Amino acid sequence: MYDLSVQRTVIDNRYTLVEPLGGGGMAEVYLAHDDVLDRDVALKILRNQYANDEEFVERFRREAQSAAKLSHPNIVSIYDRGRSEDGAYYIAMEHVQRGTLKDRIKRDGALAPDAAIGVTLQIADALQAAHENGVIHRDIKPQNVLVTRTGDVKVTDFGIARAASSPLTQTSAVLGTAAYMSPEQAMGKPVGPQSDLYSLGVVLFEMLTGELPYDAESPVSLAMKHVNEPPRSPREANPSVPDPLDAITLKLLAKNPEDRYGSATKLADELERVRSGLAPAAVDTEKTTAAMTTPLAPPPTTLRERTAKTAVRSPAAPPLSVPGRGGRRGGPSRALAALFFGLILLIGLAWALTSFLSGPGESEDQSGANQSETPVAEEADTVSVPNLVGVFNAQGAADALVAEDLVLGEVGEAPNDTIFAGVVSEQNPTAGEEVESGTSVDVTVSTGPVQAAPAPAPAPAPASQPAAAPVPAPLPDPQPAAVQQPDPEAAEEAAEDRVEAREERQEARSEAKENQKGKGNNKKGKN
Repeated sequence: MYDLSVQRTVIDNRYTLVEPLGGGGMAEVYLAHDDVLDRDVALKILRNQYANDEEFVERFRREAQSAAKLSHPNIVSIYDRGRSEDGAYYIAMEHVQRGTLKDRIKRDGALAPDAAIGVTLQIADALQAAHENGVIHRDIKPQNVLVTRTGDVKVTDFGIARAASSPLTQTSAVLGTAAYMSPEQAMGKPVGPQSDLYSLGVVLFEMLTGELPYDAESPVSLAMKHVNEPPRSPREANPSVPDPLDAITLKLLAKNPEDRYGSATKLADELERVRSGLAPAAVDTEKTTAAMTTPLAPPPTTLRERTAKTAVRSPAAPPLSVPGRGGRRGGPSRALAALFFGLILLIGLAWALTSFLSGPGESEDQSGANQSETPVAEEADTVSVPNLVGVFNAQGAADALVAEDLVLGEVGEAPNDTIFAGVVSEQNPTAGEEVESGTSVDVTVSTGPVQAAPAPAPAPAPASQPAAAPVPAPLPDPQPAAVQQPDPEAAEEAAEDRVEAREERQEARSEAKENQKGKGNNKKGKN
């Protein structure tokens, strides 16, 4: 936007631009010096094409004010906002000397689990502070996470993503953040704190594996995968990822916002349990036996069966050496206590299992080979039917149903005047209904608008048929004129008549000339 090699540029008689730091689709960022307070700042300048959109500018102002109210060590501070002499809107913010989390992942690849937990905890603290003040980031991604020289994390661009929701920039905003976008945001639905947590789940996946959970050829296809396809397990990309972190990541990436963590604080508590050597509270450990009528712990209420299959398979995970955060610190004594408690739990479990298998009237082999031949009656899990209307094709509907432990039923086709061909237009059961897991859902795929049948051509009258128009009915051969020669006497009389008529015309013209001469002589005599 500004060519700093040509002349010294000062914005709003205060901020001297030093060098460009980067930019995106909406704004460019410069290192600038605040000549009033004598400090370096990062100056974000809105691109010209957005400065003429009044709605966009108003939202930009409001969100800049909201972001300025956030005061937290893990959030980049907002110092000032304004408009330059040439009409450019800007935001002056804290300058962080280092780089972004994206730069670190590109340079070093996957982070160690303890490092990934440390970064995620700091981002979660920043999000909790923002959410408590009613600010939703909506654009959490490694590019918006700055890492200082001391290793501290600072989240930037609070409120800017909210301003990008004007109709002018909605499409570009979607394309620009498709890799980290929550399903509800990709579908244009209202977003909340859980949307930021979903994006944080993508960031955590990338930190643990060096990869993204989804890959596609275009941003639009990538966004649709977030909507329709279940995520892969981080352990599939990096087997060294601990089971607890794998389960936490998958919970963050749940399609339904209600299945994610209720708040960033709850996520932070779960991460603290992991680094302290305990399994996450919201993740069920592998069931010891299917014959027990009463589970030792309540089944998970927020994770689907698919997540449970990749959950923790041991009562305690090895402690991760992550520096303490705030008042949450886990040390060797805590880990030993957890190990001791786990041993007691295993002993009690073994005793309960032995008592159950050797109870009164039991005649089966007590070796455990045949624990029970009668399946235990369990209450069927119920799930909410997802909204499939608008999903592209039956395969997309099937993927969305699999993520909710449902199956695709009958697929029909029907015209629809408002939904494009190939897109699901109806479903049964409808979205939001509570059904048992494994229920089939029928869908109808639109074939597009009803095509008006062309009006039949009016039946032509028989007279207009080509056969009625002198169909080459063999015409008689024309007879030569010589065959019907005129009477010689009649021809002679006709010739005489033509001669007489010609002579009469000549006489009439001669008389007319004489008359004209006579008139001319009379005029001369009078003169």
